[in-house]
Amino acid sequence: MRWNVPLICLLALISFLLMSCVVALVDYPGSSTQFPSAQFHRVLSLKPGGTLSLVNNDGQIEIYGWDREEVEIFAEYVFPGWQGYRLRVFSPGRFKPRVDVDKFEDFVKIKTRQTADEPTRNAVDYDLNVPRSVILKDIVGRRGDIRIGDLYGEAFIELEEGEVRVENFSGSLTISVVRGSVILELLDLRSGDEIRATTDEGDITIYLQPEVEAHVEARAPSGSISSEFDLRVPLPAKEVSAQIKGEGGAFLFLETSAGDIQIRKIE
Repeated sequence: MRWNVPLICLLALISFLLMSCVVALVDYPGSSTQFPSAQFHRVLSLKPGGTLSLVNNDGQIEIYGWDREEVEIFAEYVFPGWQGYRLRVFSPGRFKPRVDVDKFEDFVKIKTRQTADEPTRNAVDYDLNVPRSVILKDIVGRRGDIRIGDLYGEAFIELEEGEVRVENFSGSLTISVVRGSVILELLDLRSGDEIRATTDEGDITIYLQPEVEAHVEARAPSGSISSEFDLRVPLPAKEVSAQIKGEGGAFLFLETSAGDIQIRKIE
């Protein structure tokens, strides 16, 4: 009788979980079903305009704005599975994520802490609610997607591998990705706002309001740059220095070493 290797791994994992009194639930890609899990939860006061930082090794990060003067932190311990599946864990505490949270007046600092007894491929997913006006300083991830939305202020994001998606954001933004795409939806850009998005391997797509005024510097040496706005230069191109309407406005710097850049209008 020949055994399928993935089946053997699955049976071994089930045996381990049963012996550990742990229940693992498969979270299918794209599924919105919520299951009970081993979570870290904490709420801290933070006034609008405050600063927040988050450093996470592996796992997804989602940060969205709300109307409270508080930061709400959910952290969930998950195991990466095969073919994009993720195992979400319900445990009496053994797999509760270890999260360090420090607060200094108007600055909240969050960091995932790993210890030697944890599996090497573990991951912690974060869901944060923060005041809509906020400075996101040093949102850093190694592997996993990062999403932020419904915010205005400043944001500084660094990611090694994954997708960065920004929705309904106003203000200045700096994003650096090694391997992965960047998707931005920017509203109410004003003179003095600076948007800098770079990736070594991946596409950059930026959505702007039709009436926006901005200066664009874009480079895609191994791909192409296209735009739904009239940049008054021949497109597609590999390098662009152009003005979108007017003579001033925000400053946009977009660069991908291996990918395409698309500038689109918000419908």
